[in-house]
Amino acid sequence: MRGKTMKNGKAKLFYQEGGSGDALLLLHGNGESSDIFAQQFPFFTKYFTVYALDTRGHGRSELGVKRLTFKQIAQDILALLDKEGIQRIHVLGFSDGGNLGLYLAAHHPERIASLIAMGANYEADGLTDDCYEETLGRYEELLALPDSDPEKTQLLCVHKLMLEELDLSAADLSRIQAPTLLLAGEYDLIRDDQTEAMHRLIPGSQKYIVPGGSHSFFVDDPKVLEQLAKKFYSNL
Repeated sequence: MRGKTMKNGKAKLFYQEGGSGDALLLLHGNGESSDIFAQQFPFFTKYFTVYALDTRGHGRSELGVKRLTFKQIAQDILALLDKEGIQRIHVLGFSDGGNLGLYLAAHHPERIASLIAMGANYEADGLTDDCYEETLGRYEELLALPDSDPEKTQLLCVHKLMLEELDLSAADLSRIQAPTLLLAGEYDLIRDDQTEAMHRLIPGSQKYIVPGGSHSFFVDDPKVLEQLAKKFYSNL
């Protein structure tokens, strides 16, 4: 994988590219970077031209805004696709990256060839009770930081994505046309009924709960995702 950069608005964005074949976009979770998929790069680059973006305000990408939204990040992704000459792309997203994949598939269906969403949610309280309380507690801690803290704006912008900026509704999910696979771990941070609700709302979607899996099951056992993805893509 080789590192590349692009400018969109006031922010310089970093992404990685490698492999050959149809385009596949990997989207990381909240507070992470594209490096979370490092164990997956060797597998997916055998079959796809892989693009792994550090989303705005994450990793090696600049923030460049005072309020970070899924709509803004979606516009960044569309700019990346246009820069690379990609009309339609497969998306594999984890956690907030899965939520972003849902947003893209709902609002820009003409650009999304398929979607694998891992540990995704469309409602802020779709998190388990403990995780939701921890997320709220962290938000209060960030609010209490002095305004002079140079990282306060970025940290708050990123954290608010989980609480205030999902911008997804049941109607949005019902409009998704791309073949969709929803994955979650048996012991995920997403409630089981949230994953089931998304499965029922997204027409023709598939759902699989990884036995014994955590929220980041694909990090714990990369082979699980490889097997599930290979089966999903072979049936498109």
